[in-house]
Amino acid sequence: MAEIQGCDVPEHLYYDLTNNVWARPDGAVVWVGMTDPAQTLAGRILFVRPKKPGTRVEKGRSLGSLESGKWAGPLVSPLDGVVLESNARLRDEPALLNIDPYGTAWVVRLEPDPGQSWDHLVTGPEAIRQYREKIQAEKIQCMRCS
Repeated sequence: MAEIQGCDVPEHLYYDLTNNVWARPDGAVVWVGMTDPAQTLAGRILFVRPKKPGTRVEKGRSLGSLESGKWAGPLVSPLDGVVLESNARLRDEPALLNIDPYGTAWVVRLEPDPGQSWDHLVTGPEAIRQYREKIQAEKIQCMRCS
């Protein structure tokens, strides 16, 4: 895992840098969550409402809503598909997104539509390079709220 100005950026994930979300393929399912830089920019997360299982989502559209002391808005889907499961734990413990954004604080499990392109997502060394540029340009210094 790379660490850039306090921000964790796991190399094995796929990132939509514009929307600060990550995706992790696991067979026919994709786990989706909020990135470490995103949770830092948002501040302490106070409320999370992921889409319900069975909901159809489109790339670039909302997977759910988030609210913090500084920000309210959608968590954007990196792919088209159907929500299989939402992380119910986030309803009672929304601050998990600030503590463990790549682990226990995943937001949804998605069944992606077959055959769609992942070209808009970056992973591996290229993701690290692009996130380093973004983090430095935006002067982000990650920290964990709890």
